[in-house]
Amino acid sequence: MQKIIAIFTLFFLCTLLYAGDFDYLEKEKNSWLQVYSNLLKAQALDEEIRVLEKSIKEAWGTKKIELKQLLELQKSKKKIIDELPQSFDGILEKITVEKVEEINLLEYIFTNQKGKFKIQTQRLNLLEEEFVHAVAFLEKELALTQEQETKDPIREQHLQKAIDFFESAAGLLENKKEVLKRTKQSYLNELETYKQTQLPIHIIKMAILLLMFLLFHLLKHFIAKKINDVDRLFRMKRVLNITFFFIILLMLIIFNISNIVYAATLIGVIGAAMTISMKEYLQSMATWFHLSFGNFIKVGDRILIQINNNQIIGEIIDISLFQVTLYESINNTTALDLKRSGRTVFIPNNFFVTNHVYNYTHDKMKTIYDLIEFRLPFDVDTKKVEEIVSVATFEATERYMEVASKQFSSLKKRYDIRSREFRPRIHFVPDTKSSCFILYVWYAAPYHQIMELKSQLSQKIVKKLLENGVEFYKSSESK
Repeated sequence: MQKIIAIFTLFFLCTLLYAGDFDYLEKEKNSWLQVYSNLLKAQALDEEIRVLEKSIKEAWGTKKIELKQLLELQKSKKKIIDELPQSFDGILEKITVEKVEEINLLEYIFTNQKGKFKIQTQRLNLLEEEFVHAVAFLEKELALTQEQETKDPIREQHLQKAIDFFESAAGLLENKKEVLKRTKQSYLNELETYKQTQLPIHIIKMAILLLMFLLFHLLKHFIAKKINDVDRLFRMKRVLNITFFFIILLMLIIFNISNIVYAATLIGVIGAAMTISMKEYLQSMATWFHLSFGNFIKVGDRILIQINNNQIIGEIIDISLFQVTLYESINNTTALDLKRSGRTVFIPNNFFVTNHVYNYTHDKMKTIYDLIEFRLPFDVDTKKVEEIVSVATFEATERYMEVASKQFSSLKKRYDIRSREFRPRIHFVPDTKSSCFILYVWYAAPYHQIMELKSQLSQKIVKKLLENGVEFYKSSESK
């Protein structure tokens, strides 16, 4: 057993000395020598691991434990070495140029591969210089070793083996140079073929498109001089823009109809660009179908739409492909907030998707609840006031209550909603800012006579209350 261990130890020491002798290969900072050194170290570690595994089977006791620990150490080293490049092929794999399947106009003008071939050729020349330097270094080291008085046959054998290995690998460089040369020549031939055959056709196509563009602008200039009506001129220009766009799109498809894949890609790119650039218009067109067939608003309806915290209210006078046109009516909102009315408002259709819309005249329902407010002192006789206001409101709105009930019956048939009475609603609510009641009077009113009825009813209620000795609240500031 001791003999076996002695033989192993001698072999192991020789191996370590031999492996340690690889370090001089890395002092030159030469990528070829470093890769070759990694290869030798990996082979040496493989041999050490194999011997250790065999010795562990024959050893016992403390020696077996020591050998196992040494085996784990060498395996760790091997794992690190395996992460480093150990093949000359790995160095040459970086010298490559992507093959172009088909030369087109973009490739010819913008992404020409000539520069890439030049860079890869320069890199290959540098690697070739490093390879020559590596071989010269090994030959120099071999000559110095042979001239030493103390002979080192192991080192001589190692250097000679390295030189032979490099000489056999020289063919890899030559093959790589030949492949790069042929690839470059093939690419240049394809470029020349494209220049002689396809490029003139593409130039003619571009010239036709440019001519169409010039003719289109000349036509717009001619129309602008002939038409004096601003609205008509705007519509004509819009029609011309859409027509020109579709003509150009059709021509591009015809020009590339022979290449189905390219034509499909072109249509996809144009479609994506249209979707992005005409997002609002496309949304408006889709919303137009919803407005036209959804039947939640129609021409003649009075609506209120909330846009950016601004209330817009009016009667719909037109629903077109891109916009809804309102005529601003006289109502509480225009009276209290805007102080003006009678304007024509154009709202893009897409706003009806992202904003709340209130319809005053949906289906046959043409009446709404309107509100009048009064302020009364706390010591007022609320029962008396409620009776007076209820009678006055009922007398003024009785006929509208009957109309609202009939209209609501029609709405009830369409939707699942509860029955309700349209009688006046009287509420007393304490004011949070002043020491008084706020009298809320809710009543049914036709949508087209809201302001008129509010004016008449307000005058009637005030007159009745004053006749019955009811005083309104006066703030301390007004006293």
